[in-house]
Amino acid sequence: MSNLPFDIIGKYKVESVIGQGAMGVVYKGYDPDIERTVAIKMLHAHLVVDQEEGGLITRFKQEAQAAARCLHTNIVTVFDFGIIQQSPYMVMEYVDGIDLRSFLREGAVLTIKQVGDLIIQVLEALDYSHMKGVVHRDIKPANILLLDSGHVKVTDFGVAKLDTSELTNVGDVIGTPSYMSPEALRGDVVDGRSDLYSTAIVLLELIAGKRPQKHGTYWQREEIQELLAVSSILPLQLNRSVEDVLIKALAADPRDRYKSGQEFAATLKALLSPNQVYVPELTDLAATVVQSKITHKQQSPGENTFDSQMSSSQIALSPEVSQILSRSLAPYLGPMASRIIKTAANRSMSLQDMIDRLSNHIPNDNERKDFINTLNQTGIRSMPTETSMSGASRVTTIGSVRSAKAKSAALEITGETTQKLVKALAEHVGPLAARIVKKAVRESASLDELYQALANKIPEESERSQFILNARKIV
Repeated sequence: MSNLPFDIIGKYKVESVIGQGAMGVVYKGYDPDIERTVAIKMLHAHLVVDQEEGGLITRFKQEAQAAARCLHTNIVTVFDFGIIQQSPYMVMEYVDGIDLRSFLREGAVLTIKQVGDLIIQVLEALDYSHMKGVVHRDIKPANILLLDSGHVKVTDFGVAKLDTSELTNVGDVIGTPSYMSPEALRGDVVDGRSDLYSTAIVLLELIAGKRPQKHGTYWQREEIQELLAVSSILPLQLNRSVEDVLIKALAADPRDRYKSGQEFAATLKALLSPNQVYVPELTDLAATVVQSKITHKQQSPGENTFDSQMSSSQIALSPEVSQILSRSLAPYLGPMASRIIKTAANRSMSLQDMIDRLSNHIPNDNERKDFINTLNQTGIRSMPTETSMSGASRVTTIGSVRSAKAKSAALEITGETTQKLVKALAEHVGPLAARIVKKAVRESASLDELYQALANKIPEESERSQFILNARKIV
């Protein structure tokens, strides 16, 4: 016997719950007439108390109308709308994907090309909806769905403004504050340029590896520069160009921003594919999405969890080992490295298992090999372990045998040698070379580790090996 509150909604058979929250629930359903799987979004009946113009039912119907106007490959399609037992529902295209917010929470890291491919699809969806007279007004990672194919779908037009609607007027502050434009926060009338502002915030978040927070009312160039400076995926040669794009997209005055999603997308395409036709590489994005979906499902409530339903091992890392792993992984995955390491330790049965999990997060084969080689040089593979039993779990503590050695083997190189390294590295990374070399010398415990740390900062993979050869001639 089914535990679902509905077996049938309208003509649609209800199969399972996809997700639920304070406002309502989304079911997986089936349309028997045309034999199609659908998603059914339904508001909770107890919330529907205002039946007047502007009430929840009216706004919910407006969402259905807004989305139904937009038949586009990058927008979730709405098929139907109805009311059952005082609960309004809409029937939508079923998308077997993962929302960008969950994707980021899993510690997934994208390349700059993947970020561009993703954001360009969002911009193309918005450009189409704006031409249809629909402003989304709540663009954020939770409303961007990633499919196994690498395609992107924009969803949830719940606060959208139709050009024929008077439900959203001056003084209405609707949206998610972190991603809202200044005019939306003021409650002013907004147009498509507000959506483009929100998309730029998402772009900045993907590049910086964390949700951007501005200090004042408007974004300052210095704030954007600081966020780009900590990015692990942005090639230095694109730094200034991307900065200029974000300055324009996040301008305080909508008149200073991109006029359309098409213009914004065209600028990104020119950056990603200079002097040639832009071609999206969705296969790479698809592979990352599929892996993240697997991880997300493993963590979903109700599924078998590592801690509660499996007799398994758990790795406890000493601070020294955590530092070594973070330092080795950060060049490839950026600020998310520490979180990924913590998650991998909680799920792994051995040190080797954990290293395999960590390396799988690195999308490039050669960089994955470099990561393993770096770990081998640190001696982390041969570190002693101590195992204790706790109920059904086996906790393996991995200590550091290298910390004392690392302290005694701190690098000492002359100022002249440092300058030569800076000069060699500057050919690849520009004026940041001095800062990179200084930090790498301070954190490296051997020359090989120093060479690798510097090489990892070079955007072009093909140039890294040659740099290491040149560096060995210098020192």
